[in-house]
Amino acid sequence: MTAITESMTQKLNAAFEGRINWRYFLQDNVTGSWYLAVWVVVLAAATVAYTINQMNVAPLTTIIILILWLVGLGFAIANGLFKKRTAIGSWLKTNLLGSVSNAILSLLLVLILAAAVRGIWSWAVTNATFDPELTKPEFRNPDGATWGVIPGAWELLMVGRLDREALPRVQMALGYIVVLGVISIGANVAGYLKKIRPLRSILLGLWAITPIIVYILLAGVSAEGDFINSKTLLIGEAVVVGLFLLLWWQRTVKFSVVNLVIWAAAWPVAYLIWRAIGKSEMFPPINVATWGGLMLTIIIAVSVIILSFPLGMVLALGRRSEIRGIPGWLLWPVAAILALWGLFVSTPSILGDIRNQADYVLAFWPILILGFAYLLQKMFQGNVVAAASTTFIEVIRGAPLITLLFMAIIMAPFFLSEGATLENVWAVIIGYSLFSSAYMAENIRGGLQALPKGQFEAADSLGLNTFQKMRFIILPQALRIVIPAIVGQFIGSFKSSSLVAIVGLFELLGMVAVIVSNPQWLGLRKELFVFAGVIYFIGSAVMSWYSRRLEAQLGVGER
Repeated sequence: MTAITESMTQKLNAAFEGRINWRYFLQDNVTGSWYLAVWVVVLAAATVAYTINQMNVAPLTTIIILILWLVGLGFAIANGLFKKRTAIGSWLKTNLLGSVSNAILSLLLVLILAAAVRGIWSWAVTNATFDPELTKPEFRNPDGATWGVIPGAWELLMVGRLDREALPRVQMALGYIVVLGVISIGANVAGYLKKIRPLRSILLGLWAITPIIVYILLAGVSAEGDFINSKTLLIGEAVVVGLFLLLWWQRTVKFSVVNLVIWAAAWPVAYLIWRAIGKSEMFPPINVATWGGLMLTIIIAVSVIILSFPLGMVLALGRRSEIRGIPGWLLWPVAAILALWGLFVSTPSILGDIRNQADYVLAFWPILILGFAYLLQKMFQGNVVAAASTTFIEVIRGAPLITLLFMAIIMAPFFLSEGATLENVWAVIIGYSLFSSAYMAENIRGGLQALPKGQFEAADSLGLNTFQKMRFIILPQALRIVIPAIVGQFIGSFKSSSLVAIVGLFELLGMVAVIVSNPQWLGLRKELFVFAGVIYFIGSAVMSWYSRRLEAQLGVGER
């Protein structure tokens, strides 16, 4: 091999007048080791064979690729041999044609990619049919796609089994979101949000009530029940007033008679509006079990994102809380009393009906109270908030999503009053939100831990209370750090919404199974899956694009 190298070196040096040391070049790229030489030979043979095959299949495309590859190879060689270098030659030499094996592999991959693109184009466009009337098996082209199934099953893909009389309400909800989005984006681009402060507040208010408006349009409103004198009205009023007092105590809102009246009147006014809409029968109730298609996918994904983010934030703050825990002198006596009470009250009754060894062990369950007390004191120093948050996060993260979805549907009746029912859609949204919130909490906790300790100390030195410190100092910085992780979680929630088809909800992919069961569309699974894949890709790409844009605006990653 050395003799061959020296002979080739002499000939190449004579050809290029000694501009390059060909001996070192060949050792680095071909003859340096036996496995490198074998790799280059095998790769070259495979490339030549595939090139010949493509010349027979698509000669014009293959010739163009070969010419471009030779031109690029010339640029790369000239970039290394001569002092005058070009930008394109430097890029090609660095990324594609830096060695013999890289140059051959680049040609092979480009040929394979061209063949794949040509095959996809032939199937998706050239040999495809687009007429919905040509979707029956006898009219299909076996070498092309039958895209007519998309417009033919358009309503099923978009809204599922929803009553077609409710389609105008779906269009109204979509139109409301589109118009509000266009106005918000236009005002932001034109700079009106900064110039006109009330406009910003109005748009934020409209976005805040968007879920309510969309719910009224898509689910409807019922006027049944006396809302004004109900327990719900009293409980809601107590929650609203209590929230106002809490925010005032945390010095977030100013206390005044006007503010108190506005907060106190907000809930009754909302109830009166709700009742008026229900009695007017403008938007009668819709059976949410008929929701399906892309509409259900978006509803589940958006609901999970909206609910999981604040819940995850609370869990992250709870897990990192440093509030004073229950002291040991109080925890141990209480745990001992509860354990003794359980042993005297519960254990004898279980032992009386003992059937096997497992029942015998289960009878002494009150001893676990002492174990929980030991773990609470040992691991969390009596901090119940941190213990509860950590337990929730770890338990939820340790269970598969499918398990939680089934549990949400099966266990929902146990949390409702007698006679009350909960649609599977709401149960799935609740279970999915709890699952996503656990992962969201860990993402946010990473941002909190990434902040220097000096930020917390600086906030304390300013005299800020806990709520103000988290709102104005800690959370803005922590959330900015973990924007990529949070958006990644949002994208995952959007794509994983397809798993709800396993529990009987007919979202976008669930409707695909329904559509292909129709004799007219039997066997058109590939076209429908491609369509669904494009939808998921567009949604994920939009969220990813906005994430990068937000990172650029906030200067994430800059030093």
